Amino acid sequence: MYFKDFLDKNSKTLIMGILNITPDSFYDGKKYYKSDLSHRINQLNKCDIIDIGAESSRPKAQPVSEFEEKKRIKDVFKHLHKNNKYYSIDTYKPEIADYCIKNGFNMINDIKGGENIEMLNIAVKYNVPIILMHMKGNPLNMQDKPYYVDIIDDLKKYFEERINLCVKLGINMKNIIIDPGIGFGKTIDQNDKIIRNISKFKQFNAPILIGLSRKSFLTFNSNQPKDRLESTLAVSSIAINNGADILRVHDIRKSIEVFSIIDRLINK
Repeated sequence: MYFKDFLDKNSKTLIMGILNITPDSFYDGKKYYKSDLSHRINQLNKCDIIDIGAESSRPKAQPVSEFEEKKRIKDVFKHLHKNNKYYSIDTYKPEIADYCIKNGFNMINDIKGGENIEMLNIAVKYNVPIILMHMKGNPLNMQDKPYYVDIIDDLKKYFEERINLCVKLGINMKNIIIDPGIGFGKTIDQNDKIIRNISKFKQFNAPILIGLSRKSFLTFNSNQPKDRLESTLAVSSIAINNGADILRVHDIRKSIEVFSIIDRLINK
């Protein structure tokens, strides 16, 4: 089954639960790093997609080696079970994606949008869905005064180019997901504009993923990520109403509760 068919079959907002096996992620860094993962994975089993990453992509995060990324990720393999669920590897390194797919993963989440053509070739080789995220620059410099002529038009041009390349290389359109990359080289105003204009990306007929959970553009009175659950759920609801198909979240139970009501109200 292609991913788009999976989405249509479920006819609801899909929830992508986050598992960061890192010491430095902005919200849950160290929480699941070098720890027993079974409890967190049990929580995540309520999600439609489990997104697992072993390198932080927060602003100013330092890159890690392929060796270190493999070392961190290998402990999750024993927890992956074939149960009509997607296990997404959050990486921009083709070698890591290949390693993980060989060990039970069945989706790629690439923050660099398939910039390395070998990543796209891996998606073709294994016939797995790939998430194409937009990021201006890299985690070390992406928030250094990001500039766009027009954020929505620039993103639409970016996705048109990436999707055309994917299809040309042999990726089925039903296996392509797009992510505007909230917080990845965007100002607060630019993030807000993306949320307000999600429907404009529907022209690509590809599922739209939005990741905004507890991010800094939701800051109120200098609060911290741990304080942003309410704003996360509120803005996620706006994103769903505006056309988001998948929400990437830290808080599983509350997200299921709120998104189920939103879906009912908008007859999704």
